[in-house]
Amino acid sequence: MTDPRSLRSLLAEGRRLLGTFSIIPSPDVIEIIAVSGLDFVIIDMEHGPFGLETVRAGLLAARAHGLRTVVRVRTAEAALVGAALDVGADGVLVPQVGSADAARAVVEAARFAPDGTRGANPFVRAARYGATADWFAGANRDVAVMVMIEGSEGIAAMPEILEVTGLDGVFLGPVDMSHSLGVPGQIDHPSVRDALEKAAAAAAARNMATAVFAPDEAHARTWWELGIQLVACGVDAQLMRERLVRLAEAAGPPAVSERSLTTGGV
Repeated sequence: MTDPRSLRSLLAEGRRLLGTFSIIPSPDVIEIIAVSGLDFVIIDMEHGPFGLETVRAGLLAARAHGLRTVVRVRTAEAALVGAALDVGADGVLVPQVGSADAARAVVEAARFAPDGTRGANPFVRAARYGATADWFAGANRDVAVMVMIEGSEGIAAMPEILEVTGLDGVFLGPVDMSHSLGVPGQIDHPSVRDALEKAAAAAAARNMATAVFAPDEAHARTWWELGIQLVACGVDAQLMRERLVRLAEAAGPPAVSERSLTTGGV
């Protein structure tokens, strides 16, 4: 049976969760992720060609199989945050947050008054088109709000960001962080690893959920060992390509010898 608890409550309980990113705007891909045993999917509007219609279709596919959903919006614009939640996401993730004020603005955009400034409409899909009683209070209680710490500015502001009321988690972005720290793409560089470890420790000390991107299984294991709570391992397009490359290498026809080509194999 699907766990009925919200994503936000699982984060607060310290539950460890494994998921992946999706940049392919197809409900079929989301459905494949859902039946693969993962805990969540991050539908990526920042780097994937998703619009609200394709996000909505992906959310429907995920919900049908009990897969929890986070939408990474393109920017911190309040209207984008509210729209992603109105179509039914369990949580929202905002990239490139570098200050407590920016994190506070994200929380306010994701919460209805009196906790925030999210635009209120009781007839959206997330409210079951008006069929959910006390939906505004329920949404404030259940929606998970996470921000991405991806650069030196965000790392420096971590102590203040972790104090923001209503923030449920910080997502550490090692790829962007490597660029910010002057070692582009080197997510295993000591400076990147040190920044991630310090950020994770600071979050743990405040009982704040931490999340991180892992490009592969080995990095996922490393992050678990650091006490990371939520790991997004890979991207659907990457995982598909890598599996197809292995298929092409392992299942292709055997090489034809030069003799068989010239003699017909006789």
